[in-house]
Amino acid sequence: LIACDTRENLPTGIQISDIRDHSTTLVWRNGHYELLDPVLSDADLCLEQPPGEDRMTDIVKRVGEAALDASRVEVPFKAVSPSEDDRWSRSSADDIRVPLGRAGATKLQELHLGRGTAQHVLLAGKTGSGKSTLLHVLITNLALWYSPREVEFYLVDFKKGVEFKAYAGKDGEGPLPHARAVAIESDREFGLSVLQRVDEELKSRGDLFRDAAVQNLAGFRAARPDIAMPRTLLIIDEFQELFVEDDKLAQDAALLLDRLVRQGRAFGIHVILGSQTLGGAYSLARSTLGQMAIRIALQCNEADSYLILNEENSAARLLSRPGEAIYNDQAGMVEGNSPFQIVWLPDSQRDDAIADVSRNAAAKGTHSAPPAIVFEGNIPAQLERNTLLRRAAALQAHPDRLYPQLWLGEAIAIKDPTAARLRRQSGSNLLVIGQREDALLGVAMSSIVSIAAQCAPGEAQIYIVDATPDDDPRAGQLRALADLLPHDARIVPQRDLEQTLSQIVEEVRERIASNESDAPAVLLLIHSMQRIRALRRNEDSFGFSTTEDETPKPDKLLLEALRDGPGVGVHVVLSCDTLTNTERYLDRTAMREIENRVLFQMSGGDSTQLIDSPAASRLGPNRAIFFSEESGFAEKFRPYAAIDADRIESTVRELGLL
Repeated sequence: LIACDTRENLPTGIQISDIRDHSTTLVWRNGHYELLDPVLSDADLCLEQPPGEDRMTDIVKRVGEAALDASRVEVPFKAVSPSEDDRWSRSSADDIRVPLGRAGATKLQELHLGRGTAQHVLLAGKTGSGKSTLLHVLITNLALWYSPREVEFYLVDFKKGVEFKAYAGKDGEGPLPHARAVAIESDREFGLSVLQRVDEELKSRGDLFRDAAVQNLAGFRAARPDIAMPRTLLIIDEFQELFVEDDKLAQDAALLLDRLVRQGRAFGIHVILGSQTLGGAYSLARSTLGQMAIRIALQCNEADSYLILNEENSAARLLSRPGEAIYNDQAGMVEGNSPFQIVWLPDSQRDDAIADVSRNAAAKGTHSAPPAIVFEGNIPAQLERNTLLRRAAALQAHPDRLYPQLWLGEAIAIKDPTAARLRRQSGSNLLVIGQREDALLGVAMSSIVSIAAQCAPGEAQIYIVDATPDDDPRAGQLRALADLLPHDARIVPQRDLEQTLSQIVEEVRERIASNESDAPAVLLLIHSMQRIRALRRNEDSFGFSTTEDETPKPDKLLLEALRDGPGVGVHVVLSCDTLTNTERYLDRTAMREIENRVLFQMSGGDSTQLIDSPAASRLGPNRAIFFSEESGFAEKFRPYAAIDADRIESTVRELGLL
């Protein structure tokens, strides 16, 4: 469509007669257009009226959307994935090669790890550039080309999302058989724990290689074919979250990552780090990043282009569409640039591929061993997943019945669940402080179940004082749990509290007098202490002593149980909403008799007063801190969720307590 103003000169070399000879020409004459055509010149020309504003807006919007779709380039995943016959057909003894996308019309761009300096990968791209898709393509395609004996994954996601959740298993299926650890919405502490686990693997492989007198993975496989030795890929998305604070954790993470990228090559351990930006005040040392020769850059600004590639290579700033990337295996040098388009992998296709891999592994008996560690930081911990508790419940004899531990939740680390050990020594009581009723109830229920799992019926007594209001939806859940257990678990009404405390204290005195060291454990659990006025201390009275004629009050009986009970196997678990309310019931002397403490989110001042650290002020949902004054150890963990009222019986049966 050419609009020509004959009042202006045409460009050089263009004649108006040439244009007219090859065009349908409309001429504006006498206020309207006329058609210059020997046949139609006498006909009236009626032009369509332009659309109204609303219609024009709709047209422009549709054209814009169509233009976006037209500019999108989608390379199907099947272009890089193996056929059914080629699955698990590759060996990682010498290296790893996995296609990621197309470079031109026919050539595939492969990620090549394990040769020369190409051992580790650094990738960066802004939001929407296709970085997550690239990671999914990498993990899924590796799982299709290589068996779990050839490749294993440690997957850590620091984003506030669930990018790696697909590999953790769902709908009753287990995790991806190649996965050794899957962290979703991970905490820095768990990320550090994964680094420590991979570092332990590096040291273990070093010992094995030394014993076999070999220097690399291929040599070890040739010398010891009886030992499975897959290549290990540590993949961390948004790795800079490890360094958002300049603290000991960041320093430890930096040292471990530096060791892994420098020494991992010989032992078949490779690190892949992803981030939206490499700028910022805190990041991994440039000397460590310099060891990562493979760079994959997606859409980013000019500053990040220089950081991800090279200080003289700004090619990434010219990338214009999602999935467009630059692969560079020469530490970012300009001559190493290889532009390519990442294949498009829909979630449904990815999930189908993972399910196929899992079924194939089950059929061939090559499931992950040991089982993958799955950390889902965005949900509460589940008591049913505590394998130590299940094992304790299955034992006929209970060797630790005199020193049971209360399992509180899942550690934010690759280790056993967080637990408070009830030793027969002074101070072995537990205080739980938090304002979320469901969180306090979860600790109470897990404590009761822990005792029941480690002590056979008749080997323990459990007294439960539940101050949950009757109109609360959670009222009655502790009673329902106690009624199901075959143990001596009693619900103590508040009207009988003084009598029950007197019985417990009398039991303590008798055990002390007879020097009983192996009497059954006794647990007194007081839930929501702030609602029990009878336990509030009399601030006009001091000390534990009473006159002969004075009947001990409930607050004094509780203090005596706290002080003298643990040494003879009588322990107290208290929960309260705030430190202020706790101090209304327990004075400093009583607080010194509680060496185990669980803190949910609270102010920095209260946290410092309780554990000499403001750490509890930085806790988020589904997080708590366990502090042991005996060892001076503080551990962040995910507390167990309260068991739903309609699942109490099924959970107790599943744990093997019935």
